[in-house]
Amino acid sequence: MRVLIIPSWYFPQGSNEIGGRMFHQLAVGLKEKGIDARILFAEFSLQGPLTKEITVSKESGIPTRRISQWFPPKASSLLLKMWIRKYVAAVLQYIKKEGKPDILHAQSYMAGMVCAAVYRKTKIPFVLTERVSSFITGKIPDRHLPFIHDCFNSAAGITCVSPGLKSYLTKFTNKPIEVIPNFYDLSIFYHDPVVEKNKIFTWLSVGEPAYVKGLDLLLKAFANVKQQLQNVEMQLILIDRIRGKQDLIELSQQLNIENDITWAGLISQAQVAGMMRQSHVLISASRTETFGKTIMEAQACGLPVIATKTDGASYIINSTDQGELIELNDVDALANAMVEMYQKYNSYKPAYIISAVESRFKEDIVISEWINFYNKILE
Repeated sequence: MRVLIIPSWYFPQGSNEIGGRMFHQLAVGLKEKGIDARILFAEFSLQGPLTKEITVSKESGIPTRRISQWFPPKASSLLLKMWIRKYVAAVLQYIKKEGKPDILHAQSYMAGMVCAAVYRKTKIPFVLTERVSSFITGKIPDRHLPFIHDCFNSAAGITCVSPGLKSYLTKFTNKPIEVIPNFYDLSIFYHDPVVEKNKIFTWLSVGEPAYVKGLDLLLKAFANVKQQLQNVEMQLILIDRIRGKQDLIELSQQLNIENDITWAGLISQAQVAGMMRQSHVLISASRTETFGKTIMEAQACGLPVIATKTDGASYIINSTDQGELIELNDVDALANAMVEMYQKYNSYKPAYIISAVESRFKEDIVISEWINFYNKILE
């Protein structure tokens, strides 16, 4: 079976960017099961060069083609149609050179728009996987709606990453939508009992942008906890290249906690996992989350988690033995949960936490789900 994955976003070659890592890992997992999986990503945007650049590489054994060229913002239906045509031409050129795949896998609806147009020209079936929070927040641009309905109706199969997200997608199609979750890379995210925790009690948060991830709420809650537990030495580590960081720095200064925060920046997945193993608790204060990949990864490292009741977190954490779920946008609830978790920290069992995520989100399990899904489409 040949599968060509078309992402809506993807990390630059050789970077530590997190965006699109799951698509790459899906291709790697499929390859390990004997599937010929490849990736084609075209970025036509203001960041692109005036003349088209094509980069061909093998990354973890996955044939990967990146295409980059300048293109104006897709601020009108006309420009969006032009963008789709340009992307379709790139896919057709790829197929002409590399051969026809059995199935296309569109990662989110922007790629789905492209795959729907390719399907009309080639009859290659495509699967659409949705994962963006815009469906939950209601921030889908109106000009996108006709194209979204088209790609949903043209798809041979539709999946999404959580039951909560599924409930928002049903208004766009009468077709069945299957939930196939994200998974974690066990070679990176694992518990190591030999690794010592930081001597200072460490709260960890991974991700950006600041507002979506609720980092303003987290800083306020952390300051509250510092007041409640004045004799406890603790720190907060924030990982990622955080949009809105300067506002957070100013807030931390106002709260008098700037010396207790470490800004780790954008680091590799292996470094993230290393920090998880040395930390005590992961906190996800997100205002919206379709899945919560870092929650799953932290749990794979044996960490208890405090998370807001987003669609993603509520899907992953279904036992208080894994951590605590709190209401959204509630600083006091978050602070109280942090104090309570600190006080009963030793009651959390890494072995239980790991088994809870392993039984549902282990790579081998989810990849098998994908292969079964592809086979159903091709029957």
